[in-house]
Amino acid sequence: MKNQLPLSLQTLEIATFDNFIIGQNQQLISSLHNKNELLIFIWGETNTGKSHLLQALTNDYQANGQNALYLPLQIDEDFSSDLFDGLECMDLVCLDTIENIIGQHEWEVALFHFFNRIRENNGRLVLASNQNAVNLDLHLADIKSRLSWGLTYQIHILSDLDKIKLLKLRAYHRGVDMSDSVAHYLLNHTSREISDLIQLLEKLDYASLVEQRKLTIPFIKNYLL
Repeated sequence: MKNQLPLSLQTLEIATFDNFIIGQNQQLISSLHNKNELLIFIWGETNTGKSHLLQALTNDYQANGQNALYLPLQIDEDFSSDLFDGLECMDLVCLDTIENIIGQHEWEVALFHFFNRIRENNGRLVLASNQNAVNLDLHLADIKSRLSWGLTYQIHILSDLDKIKLLKLRAYHRGVDMSDSVAHYLLNHTSREISDLIQLLEKLDYASLVEQRKLTIPFIKNYLL
């Protein structure tokens, strides 16, 4: 049982605006905080923080007692297009990975009608995709026109300096004291993808707790062997 990590020491990270590095995305963040912006479309590459922002916004609403839902879209046996039914009553709906349903007529029609219903109810809708709306292969042209009614933002990739800030911030929220040199080492000797870096940080945190050692470069080198 030497390597068993006590449950009390495990850390569950929740997406918040506080643990998101803004970088060049200040205007996007400001618009997300503005509840008068009822339609926002966010697009960008994978691992740029789209899902984090949608979840953070949902968590903010729920913390304030409002009805909010974060919903990543996919097509499989557990999901059907009628999942949009009744969601227009929510204060906020965040639809992630909408590219997964594009080109499916039944889903596009359901999304179109949901779009109209939530607009009539003055609900807020935030969508995220890996492509700009103008490049989505939509079969229903009316959806593309409606997406143009709101704000569109491309989420910008973090610079290396911002990635280091993110690593240190995530470490801080996990109760880990990470030095600049350690953050630089991780960025220069492992994957530079945000998701990979965060997963590695979680594993290093676990290993350092089990072995009761600080997160140093020698420790990381040994871990990576």
